[in-house]
Formats: sequence, C-alpha cells, structure tokens
Amino acid sequence: MSESPDNLLARVSKQSRLSPIWIVPIVALLIGVWLVYDNYTRAGKQITLSMTNAEGIEAGKTKIKVHSVDIGLVEQVKLSEDLGHIQVLARIAPEAQSMLVQDTQLWVVKPRIGLEGISGLNTVLSGAYIQLQPGKSQQETDQFKVLDQPPISLNGAQGVHVNLVGNVGNALRVGDPVTYQGLRVGRVVSATFDPKQRKMQHELFIEHPYDVLVTDNTRFWTTVGIDLKLDSEGFKANIPTMESLIAGGVSFGHADDKPMGKPVKSETTFALYANEEAARQQTYSQYIEYVLLVDDTVRGLSNGAPVEFRGLRVGTVISVPWRFNSPERKNDFGYAIPVLIHLEPGRLADTGQADLAEWKNRISHMLKNGLHATLKSGNLLTGSLFVDLNMEHQSHKSYRRHTFEGLPVLPTSATSLAQIEQKLSDLLDKLNQLKVEPVLAGLDKNLQQSEQTLQEIRALSQQVNQFVSQPEVQQMPSNLNQTMQALRTTMQGLSPDSPAYQELTTTLQRLEKVLRDVQPLVRTLNEQPNAILFNRKPGNDPVPQAPAAP
Repeated sequence: MSESPDNLLARVSKQSRLSPIWIVPIVALLIGVWLVYDNYTRAGKQITLSMTNAEGIEAGKTKIKVHSVDIGLVEQVKLSEDLGHIQVLARIAPEAQSMLVQDTQLWVVKPRIGLEGISGLNTVLSGAYIQLQPGKSQQETDQFKVLDQPPISLNGAQGVHVNLVGNVGNALRVGDPVTYQGLRVGRVVSATFDPKQRKMQHELFIEHPYDVLVTDNTRFWTTVGIDLKLDSEGFKANIPTMESLIAGGVSFGHADDKPMGKPVKSETTFALYANEEAARQQTYSQYIEYVLLVDDTVRGLSNGAPVEFRGLRVGTVISVPWRFNSPERKNDFGYAIPVLIHLEPGRLADTGQADLAEWKNRISHMLKNGLHATLKSGNLLTGSLFVDLNMEHQSHKSYRRHTFEGLPVLPTSATSLAQIEQKLSDLLDKLNQLKVEPVLAGLDKNLQQSEQTLQEIRALSQQVNQFVSQPEVQQMPSNLNQTMQALRTTMQGLSPDSPAYQELTTTLQRLEKVLRDVQPLVRTLNEQPNAILFNRKPGNDPVPQAPAAP
C-alpha cells in the first residue's frame, strides 16, 4: 500500500529539524572560545623591547619586575631587521598593563661595580631581570627602549632637571656627581655632543630638597681632579671630594657678594665653565669696554687676567690681542698692540648692580685727571702680567680722547721694567760722554807710584830682617836682662839701713856745706874777677828798701 503525498511531506519535514545531539558540540565550542579568551586575557599584553645588548636575557626565563614583584616574562629574543639592535618580545600581566605608558623606564638589573659600590648581587644566582619603573603619562604604548644603565632620576622623583652647555674639554659622563660646597646633591643624567655647535650638552638632576639652591644667579663648573693654579694673583689649590677626585663631576655655587636669586624652573639651560674661578668671574654681567694700545711687550698677559685699581680688582682682560689687523692700528697707532678690557663696576657695588651711566661719567672724569694703565708683573715665577690702573697727575694736561674700532682708548704708560731699561740706557749714555782716558792715565800713574812705594817698603823690610837676624842683636835681650838684674841687685844694696846709703848721705851733706861756703867767693868773682889779685873796691852802703804798702 503506497503512502500518500501528504504523509511523505510530513515525514520529510520531521527529519529536517535540528537534532538534539548537536547541542553538545556547540556547547564545547563555546567553552573553547571562552577558554581561549580567558587564556588571552590572563596572559596579558605583549610588548616589544629594544636593546643594544641582550647579555643575560633568555626567552622563557628572564622576568620583568616592579619593586621585586613579577609582572611579566620575556617570550622571544631576536635581531631586528636592520641588524642594528635586539628586539625582545615580552608578556605583561593584565594587572600591570596600566603601567605601559610612554614615559615608563626599563633597564636590565645585573651585577655592577660603580662609585657607589656593588649592586645587583642577587642576580648572580637567579639571573638578570628587567626592572620597570612606571611613568606618569596618560598615553599608552607597547614599544619601549631598555636603558643600558639604571636611570639617575626615576620618574616621580622630586627635584629639578638642569641643562648645561660647555666645550668639548668639559665633557662629563653619565652618573658623575653634582656637588654643592662638597655635598653631593645630584647626578649627571645624560651627555651628548652637538657637532654643529661643537658643544657638549649635559642634563643634570638636582635632588629635593637641594633643588632650591639652583637659582638664576647659579654658576656651574667642572671639578676634575686637583685644580692647581699659579698666576698673577698667586698660588691656588682646589681639592674636591674623594668621589669627584676619582670620577670628576660638576659643582655649582653663587657669588659671595651677590644675592642668591630666584629658583628656576626645570629644563633651564646654564653655561658650564672650566673651573670655579672662570665661573665666578662671569657673575659680573655689567661692564664698560675700553681698549689699551700697548707699546711694550704683552708676553705674560693672557685672557682673564685681572684689571686692578690700586690693588682692588675692577675688571678683566678679555682679548690679547684684539683686532690686531685693524686699519686704525696701522694708520694712527703704529705698532701698538690693542688689548680689550672690561671694567666691571659691580665688583665695587654693595648689591652687585651698578649705574653704568654714572660710572662712565666717573671714569671719563678720572681720565681727564690722569687715569692711565700699566702692565705689571703679578708673579715672578710664571712671568704673568696684570693691568694696573693708577692716577698720573703730570699727564692729565696732555690727555686727548681717542677711539679704536668704536671703543674709547685708555691711556697706557711704560711698564716698570721698561722704565728701568730706559734709566739704564740714559746712564750708559752719560757714561759714554765722560772723558775716561785722563782719569785712567792718572790712575795708571798712581798705580806705578804705589808700586814703587811698595818696592821701597819691601826693601826696608828686608833690611830690618837682616838687622834683626844678626847675632849681636839676637843677644841684646839677654844682655839687657843681665843688666837689669845687676841694677836690681845694686838698688837692693842702697836701702836706708845699709852703710853705703848712710855714707852717701854724709858725703852729700858735706858737699852741700862746701857749696855754701864757696858761694860768697863765686859771687865776688862774678862782681870783680880781679878780686883775687887786687883788693875789692868798697861799694856804696846798702840802702834799705821801704816797706811795702799795706
């Protein structure tokens, strides 16, 4: 019995319905998709790291950490397409994906030996790992560059960043210390060279709370090793800290006689000077320019030499020589050497600021009254010179204002050495004008006479020596000694108690009596020599003399 068309159609419709057995595969598929999605979300985000060296980095082993907490793992290490660097693929945990922003910093932690000691010793056994420091940016990224060295200033650290521009000779290295009066207050963050300007550009980070020391009056200078200086101002020695002595570094400070100034904002640019002295001399931004036209030698006068007024420093030598090939020097000033100097009135001002107009009038008045410049020796060992300003009242009447290349000329006078040379030259000229030949002839004659006199004295000395050397003269002392001894013996025999002395006394008394008796006879013979033959003539009676008046 055959089925009807309607029954056949109903049976076909029942067979075309979805069978319940398909529910199991569909549920399995949904579970698989959910597991894949869950595994993907749990695995985290993949990032690409760029490195210059993959030493210590291993796929599947090297971890990424934040404050010693694991947040990721390196999955693949390979060379870049240009073979210039290393590309590292890593997976970051979902809970750490918010840290993947543009200013996030990453670096490799491994054993290092530096000025601050040894770091990363815990990686000797566990192996190197990548340290991540979260940033503050709001822009997400999955491309990062791994630093070769740990960053000096971490993101979020309080402080101020300062840019320095200096010469190539003042190049610093990353990590060198920044000191203020011997205290370390920061580090050098970066150092790059600009080939166009031929300048080194450095970035410093000054830590908090020392960032307030950086003001608009701050000056920076390098502190590399021991700074010894022997110039016209004497001998100076600057010995930095032990860390700066070994690795160099940067120091900064302020002028003692100027206010500290106002704090600056981050990324402010300063100049980097070679030493502390050069930095401190640049604190005086106010100056008046003058030109010295020196007729003497400028050997020993260098850029930066002091300009003093009676012992006080009032300026600085800027250029020696200055515009040497100027036509004005050849036409008007002969062979004088131009020297450019700056007079800095701020050195004598209490606040470091001076009224330039007032000082220009004051210096102009001093020039009319004899202000002049002289090169003087500041150090006998090095021969360095400095410019000394002083007043010379004798020359103020002849002062005439001159200009050289648009700048006023400050009169100069000869140096002390040149003055001495001129006096010696004048003395030699006077000596040449003297008639020396007659004087030399007289001296020759006197010398000849003196020689004859010496010869006579020499002959007399020989005769005296011959006389003294005779035997009779040699025996004279002994004979004289014997005579003196005999005379002493004779004198001892004439003592008052001796008979010879008494006999001599009696003889002398008799002789005296005889002489008294002979006196009348002698008197008579004197008056009348023939009294012995003839009788004596009677004389007049003696007339008595009158008594003397009372």
